[in-house]
Amino acid sequence: MQGKFITLEGIEGSGKSTGMKDIAAILKENSIDFITTKEPGGGPLGKALRPLLLNETSIITSDVELLLMMADRKDHLDNVVLPNLNKGTWVLSDRYLDSTYAYQGGGRQIDTEIIDQLSNILNFPKPHLTLLFDLPPEEAIKRAKRRSALDRFEKEPIDFHSKIRNSYIQLANKETNRFRIIDSSKDFEGVKSQIVFTITEFLNV
Repeated sequence: MQGKFITLEGIEGSGKSTGMKDIAAILKENSIDFITTKEPGGGPLGKALRPLLLNETSIITSDVELLLMMADRKDHLDNVVLPNLNKGTWVLSDRYLDSTYAYQGGGRQIDTEIIDQLSNILNFPKPHLTLLFDLPPEEAIKRAKRRSALDRFEKEPIDFHSKIRNSYIQLANKETNRFRIIDSSKDFEGVKSQIVFTITEFLNV
């Protein structure tokens, strides 16, 4: 039996990393074999691309950024995601294709038809479940600053992050069967309870 593919999406500082730990704990309790991974940088090529994409000193045009993200994703899928799914292991990924629609499509204003075409050519599968961690950009960036030094994306202006958030909401509204929106403005227990409910519901389908 093929494994399930669960992705976590959201703007910087929205709580994906903590959410990943909560989901992992639930899967462990249910004796489900899984791995955790991330984009960019989940595959062997991606490990080299991640510093280039996130370093604040990198000078990268929007088109090149899109192509590098797609190359990272293809490498990630071929070497990590699909081999594990095919052997029955569940895959939890911090970011996937929706990030490209939100960041490069929404934030960078690249025509989403171009993203569609590249995704179709590279044959990117849809996740079985996507948790969107939603948080106002102002609060998200405050949290990101407390966590660590800001990367190239995190240093973009608030308007950039607002466009990304809006793109995510649009994606979630288009695919209500796949997306579950997590209100990350709640306190720790409030966010965790939403995650527990979502994953428990998914396990019982």
